[in-house]
Amino acid sequence: MPRMRKKKNMDRRMEACRSIYFDEPMINRGRWRQVCGYEKSTKLMLELGCGKGDFVVGQAKRHPNRLFVAFEKEPTVILLAMENALRNECRNIYFVCADVVGLSEYFKPGEAEVIFINFCDPWTRQNKPKRRLTHRNCLEIYKSILRDDGEVFFKTDSEMLFDFSLEELSVSGFQVLEQTRDLHQSPFNVSNIRTEFEEKYAAEKIPIKWLHASPKMV
Repeated sequence: MPRMRKKKNMDRRMEACRSIYFDEPMINRGRWRQVCGYEKSTKLMLELGCGKGDFVVGQAKRHPNRLFVAFEKEPTVILLAMENALRNECRNIYFVCADVVGLSEYFKPGEAEVIFINFCDPWTRQNKPKRRLTHRNCLEIYKSILRDDGEVFFKTDSEMLFDFSLEELSVSGFQVLEQTRDLHQSPFNVSNIRTEFEEKYAAEKIPIKWLHASPKMV
């Protein structure tokens, strides 16, 4: 995927988002709720690869008493997501511009309850499965920061990536609790919040694959 060009007045616009942006997330390790002004019992939800922020903004508006931390490694993209959050007056979302490989440096074991992964790069042309966000190496990182009864929600348009993810989840000891290969025609669509990519794929009549998994085997 090509890099987006640097946005006009980006430095000024980034500074305007300073209140919801952490450029040194490691200093929050073990105390995200405290730093963000929430009770210890508050649910901590992560989105890995938030894009322009439509999904996390929708989640934050639906669950105003939960704390959301959204990750995106492209500075130009995370700027749009932060402006989206501020425009919608979502005060319960914070943003980090970083790769997910550092998650265990940013969160203590068991610190998060939920991880959302939406339409991540399938890494097909370059044949680099270890770079997929559902590769077993990444899943072990997620497992380390999730509670035992934590949850992972995954959406993709890619049949190949969905099959790959199911295999990797099994290898990594996750239990797939629910799944569908056509989300928009399933009962799970009632609570679904669409991403910008999802709207595009829906217009093209591409079925969306979705699953809900947990690191706790029952």
